[in-house]
Amino acid sequence: MKNILNEADDAEITYRIQNLSETNSRLWGKMDMQQMLLHCTTQLKLALGEISHKQQGPSLMRSKLGKWLLFSNIPWPKGAATPGEMNMETTTLSQTEIEIEKRELLIYLEKVKKQTHLKAHPFFGKLDRKEWARLIYKHLDHHLKQFGSR
Repeated sequence: MKNILNEADDAEITYRIQNLSETNSRLWGKMDMQQMLLHCTTQLKLALGEISHKQQGPSLMRSKLGKWLLFSNIPWPKGAATPGEMNMETTTLSQTEIEIEKRELLIYLEKVKKQTHLKAHPFFGKLDRKEWARLIYKHLDHHLKQFGSR
């Protein structure tokens, strides 16, 4: 599975983020592009421990089966649940312009790649660095596809 620690995968995801523009239309979901970018940056801040969180979701998500599903090639369903800290409908985090949100996301992507230890995920619990790298790629890919970036 692709991950952000692989140079080719990282270059591909970075390119896709950099090439987002206001002309990209949302294909599903409720978030606008700024919210999506902020949502993705929030995931990285959670991984780094910059945003605290509590364990959430069913225990199945932290089981071997849950992690197998997470790391499989099965795409995430549209409208899947999200940790409360990442929910753009209920969060009070402020948004800025798309270009600023894109830069912020890329800065945090670099910070995460440099870390050797990351915090537990609100849904999936303790993840090693490689698991986080796979999760982050899959999450970014999901949302970039949401805005037509393949």
